[in-house]
Amino acid sequence: MALADDVSRIAEAASRYALPGEEVVAVVAVEPAPGERIYLCCFGDSEAAQSWLALEAAGTPVTSRSRVRDAASIAAICEVAEENAGVPLPEEPRLASLAYVDSLGAAAEDGNLAAALQGAVPAVEELATDIEGNYKLELS
Repeated sequence: MALADDVSRIAEAASRYALPGEEVVAVVAVEPAPGERIYLCCFGDSEAAQSWLALEAAGTPVTSRSRVRDAASIAAICEVAEENAGVPLPEEPRLASLAYVDSLGAAAEDGNLAAALQGAVPAVEELATDIEGNYKLELS
């Protein structure tokens, strides 16, 4: 199954957790470890409030704080790497992983991707904290 199909399937599974007036506005596929996928689902409403839920590949919610934090951190690192790599990016959904970050680093035009990633640590922490603070379920 293609990643785009997985993302659509997970968006549909996540929609069952939407509150009235909410909808799934984004799904980010993350590979925290080789062969493991977690999908970070962002929900939004008409007042721009956001909430989050992470689902495993089978569509079951993730309630482990450390697993959610790891997935959020990898997603944020990939976002920063994409913004700073200076290379063409795929238009189709991509799998956020450390291997993907490595591939962007190898293709980066100016070689300053490592510095950009190091400078992004506060933003990565901020996203992880936001996801934890606005998570739909209790984290353990």
